[in-house]
Formats: sequence, structure tokens, C-alpha cells
Amino acid sequence: MTIKLDDIAKQIGAKLIGDGALVINGAGTIDDGHIGEIGFLAESRYAKYATDTKLSALLVAEEVDTPAAQLVVKDVKTAWKKVAQCFESSAQSIGIHSNAYIADGVKIGEDVSIAAGAVIEAGVSIGDRCVIGANVVIESGVTVGADGYIAAGARLLRKTVIGERAFIDCGAVIGSRGFGYAHTGSRWEAVAQLGGVRIGDDVDIGANTTIDCGAIRDTVLEDGVKLDNLIQVGHNVHIGAHTIIAGNCVIAGSVRFGKHCVVGGASVFAGHIQICDGAQFTGHSSVSKSITKPGLYCSALTVMPHRQWARFVGKLKLFGKEK
Repeated sequence: MTIKLDDIAKQIGAKLIGDGALVINGAGTIDDGHIGEIGFLAESRYAKYATDTKLSALLVAEEVDTPAAQLVVKDVKTAWKKVAQCFESSAQSIGIHSNAYIADGVKIGEDVSIAAGAVIEAGVSIGDRCVIGANVVIESGVTVGADGYIAAGARLLRKTVIGERAFIDCGAVIGSRGFGYAHTGSRWEAVAQLGGVRIGDDVDIGANTTIDCGAIRDTVLEDGVKLDNLIQVGHNVHIGAHTIIAGNCVIAGSVRFGKHCVVGGASVFAGHIQICDGAQFTGHSSVSKSITKPGLYCSALTVMPHRQWARFVGKLKLFGKEK
């Protein structure tokens, strides 16, 4: 795709410094971009690259010394999101591939794309302008709202309801059986998982992330939740609106997050705890009890030489001894 710089400026409401007739054909970074590309400068530490950047255009918060044309905006990151969308490629063309299986009675909206190998069972409803990638499986009774993107190999299982503008990446599994067992005295017996998964609008779910269905009531992700790759969300978890969780996190069953929480990668949450609105956790945090006050929480130790670590742990053991 190509677009004139003047058109980009109008689209994001930017002040243009430079030649509006420049043709932009892609996006690049300020330090190793190329002629014909547009990039952005959002942090002052990268300003040193502006003076000799090869980019043809640059989004900035204020005018800088650069050979590139400049688009001056109040909020660089928000403006960049709009610009990047102009160059986001779509692997799908509108239409239904002849090798997709679609059961009778499936409701399909307008301008929907369904790729080869997709399996869509009876009773499914797919909203307008959705893209369903190759080998996606959507089980009976699932609802996908308008403008959703379901990437190749994703699985949307029974009793899953997804809002509008969802992005579900490759290999994600939504509605898998919850990890529920009862011990009979000699063995573990599986307990039926009867709930579903309810996902709000504008939710992103990363590759190979799994979200278990509820045991009785539903597992819930509210509007604007963002999940990275390889996250495990247990049954009956409730994640509040606009909470963001980085990769490799493990969330045990029935955890309840408030709104606007931030979770660093590889963090672990014990089951049946509550996290208040606005709580933030650094990477590798281990959370075993409820958090009732917003703020930043840490638990993992940074890496250190082994001898230093051994001394540190020894001191911790001494500190923890009963007197």
C-alpha cells in the first residue's frame, strides 16, 4: 500500500513540516528505517537518531532536527497506532474458501472472510467483516462479534461469546475444559465443567494462550483486556476491563482482577484471590493472597552471581528462624 504524506497528516490531525506529496509505502524505525517509510519519535532518548535517519517522514511531539518530513502531533503513540493500521496487511480476501466446512444454519455477516480448512459448526454466529483464518475451529453455539480477527489454528469451543473487534492469535484455545477434579479417596475424578467463556469488546488474546470455561458460571474477560502469548487462564477467572497481562503468566481458577491492572510476564496467581483495580505487578511475581490497595507490587529477585545469591539466601534463612 502507498499513501501520500499529506493524506496521513489529515487522517491524524497533524501539523505537516515538509513535502505533503511524498509517497509513503511502509513503516520503519528511526534508527534503521528506509526511504519511503514513516516512523515515530516518542521518547527523547532516541532523538539522537533523528539527525541522520533514512526515514522519509517522522511522527514527533515537537519539531526536531531531522532531514525527514515531520508530522507534529500531541500524542505520538496514539497517532502512530492510526498510521500503522494503514499499512497493516491482511492475509485474507473477502469470501469463503471452498475448502472451509460450514454447517447448515450458521449465521454469517457481511464481508466475512473464511480461509481454507476452517470448521464452523451449527448454531455459530459470525459478525460483519470478521476474518476467520486457516484451520480455525468454531464449535456449536459460539458467537463472534463484528470486526473480529481469528488467526490460523485458533479454537473457539462451546459456550464461548466474543464481543466486537476481538483479535485472537494463532493457536489460542478459548473454552477448554477447566481443571476441576474431586478426590474419591483412591483416585481423582473429573468434575463436569458446565460454564462458558464471555469476552467483551476490543479484547486481544495472544498466540497459544488458553482460557478455560467456567465450572458452573462463566469465565469472563471484560472490555479492552489484552493478553499476551502463552498465558493460562483457569476456570471462573474474571479479568476486569482494560487489564493487560504479559506472556507466560499462570492464573489459577476463580481469581478476580479489577480494572486497569498490569501484570508482568511469567507471574503466577494462586486460586480464589481478588486483585483490586489499578494493581501492577513486575515480571515473575508470585501472588498468593488478595491485593486490596492499588500500586506496584514485586516479588521475584533479579539475577545475581551464584556466590552472592547463596549469601543472600543464607541471610534470609537466618532471618526466618524462630527465636
